[in-house]
Amino acid sequence: MYSVEFDDFAKIEGGWDIAFVGSHNDERDIKTREFLASRVEIVLIVDYDQEEMSLLLNSDEEIQIHELSSWLGFCKNKKVVLDATSMSVAELYLLSKHLHNASVLDFEIIYVEPQKYTKTENNFTLSDSGIGFAGAGIPSLTVPHEYEENKHIVFLLGYEGDRFADAMEVMQLEPDQISIFFGVPSYQINWEKNSYKGNLKVILDNSLNDRFVFCGANNPAAVNREVREIQKFHSKSQLYITPIGTKPQAIGCIPILCDSDLEFPIGVLWDHPKRKQGRTSGVSKILITKKLFN
Repeated sequence: MYSVEFDDFAKIEGGWDIAFVGSHNDERDIKTREFLASRVEIVLIVDYDQEEMSLLLNSDEEIQIHELSSWLGFCKNKKVVLDATSMSVAELYLLSKHLHNASVLDFEIIYVEPQKYTKTENNFTLSDSGIGFAGAGIPSLTVPHEYEENKHIVFLLGYEGDRFADAMEVMQLEPDQISIFFGVPSYQINWEKNSYKGNLKVILDNSLNDRFVFCGANNPAAVNREVREIQKFHSKSQLYITPIGTKPQAIGCIPILCDSDLEFPIGVLWDHPKRKQGRTSGVSKILITKKLFN
């Protein structure tokens, strides 16, 4: 896995045949979709339907998750790109895993950083409450965790400490069952302090001061490397990923999630938040991650 960074869409060649995009509509989402529409013959909009536990294609065609690998067979021998900017984690992880299942391994992922996150008073409110971590999981990515004593949770943390607090309350974890990933260095200088501030109370209340792992907020390869080390160290534990942080950190976990030969399949714990419109503004660096499975 490696990533290439661009500062302008015009400098990206791409060469893709098929693009999957989400439906979120901040400025960077719209700009990325416009760029892909100008460069890719087939652009498909996907939405995860939480109630039906299925994928909606272009707002009207419903694809059941158990049919997804077979349906994605049309992508074989094509160059595919996923737009992580506009997708939720559910859509990104489901498409990645089932493309892998369909033997479509050479897909790429584009992600566009914002210039700014929207701040309300002293807090960053980037999403409305979802169903919480006690709710339903994501089909084909969920491994039951309620009664599993021998487990280890990797938290990818961002600005939303309330989501981290909810996860800790629901899961009832001991400190040695937890690894906390912080995006350092952050997208922009000093942004990491927002993450520290947002999560500090949960960290102190649960004595997690020595559970930190630092990886760049836009460095999927570093996250992949560190999570694999955690996986080796906890080889007899059930490992879970909780992607509350940056999308590039979530991208770094995709190859591990897609590995079907593990004694303990990796689970995803996610609370299905509803992303606010206007949560970000502007377009900053553009990251394209390639060769996820090499």
